[in-house]
Amino acid sequence: MIPIYRGNTYMMTKQIVLVSILIFGGCLSGCRKHKALSGAHPAEFVGKWQLLIRSSCDQYSLRSDTMVIRSDGTFDQAVATKDGHSISQNGQHWQYFLDKDRGDISLEKRLEFFTPEHFGNKTDEGHAVSEMLIVDHGGASPVIVLNPDSDCVYVKAE
Repeated sequence: MIPIYRGNTYMMTKQIVLVSILIFGGCLSGCRKHKALSGAHPAEFVGKWQLLIRSSCDQYSLRSDTMVIRSDGTFDQAVATKDGHSISQNGQHWQYFLDKDRGDISLEKRLEFFTPEHFGNKTDEGHAVSEMLIVDHGGASPVIVLNPDSDCVYVKAE
């Protein structure tokens, strides 16, 4: 026969177990070390990256922004606007830099639409700018952050 506990002892034990699980689980998710990428062109970056168009960049009328990053250090970018324009930039160069526990990706020329001087009229086809963007290794796979104050990031499309 299994004893049934009632009262404070059972509730206290249940709370201790619950708190222990939460602390252990929090340590596993927050205390883990992220894989440090190495080399100028890590394999983790090779593939298709899609811009998540969220509230920080939805006012720029972008429908999609896709980069294809290759292991030879080159990338292509294709942008589509909501009004039907398609803009491409091909054969640009990229490189990864690791600085202590933070990584950055250097993009030779990325089409940029997120400032008023580079977007706003139908004849503007973006502005190709050299950029050093932050790579966030906090999740299961890295994301490329356009601006730390923005919620729009490139994620790797599977």
